[in-house]
Amino acid sequence: MGVTYLSRYDDGSGFKCYNLQDSDGNPLPVYSIASGLDYPAVGPQHCYLKDLKRVEYETANDQECLDAFLTMSRLEGIIPALESAYAIAYAMRIAPTMTKDQTILINLSGRGDKDADFVAEKLGL
Repeated sequence: MGVTYLSRYDDGSGFKCYNLQDSDGNPLPVYSIASGLDYPAVGPQHCYLKDLKRVEYETANDQECLDAFLTMSRLEGIIPALESAYAIAYAMRIAPTMTKDQTILINLSGRGDKDADFVAEKLGL
């Protein structure tokens, strides 16, 4: 995937932020099935919180996202946006390692019904 570097200044976005870049500072190509995540940089608020060590960012792959989308839809009757399904996927991965007194909180944003046709096509449903 390449190496992550701190951008000195991102002229394209107009603010300093973390970007996926090559060693020459050029943006690396990115892809996500969730169009809201298909961008090589993050907002300045996320950069600030990361630098303060107030947050940790984790990953999930596209298949995990699709599995989480279906699981949430089937078990809870809530169709999550694909962007939120990545968070659900990570929660599903770590939940078995947690104690019963620990809690996971996920903020669901957007509506998954707009993604339903894409998911059905992607999974051959």
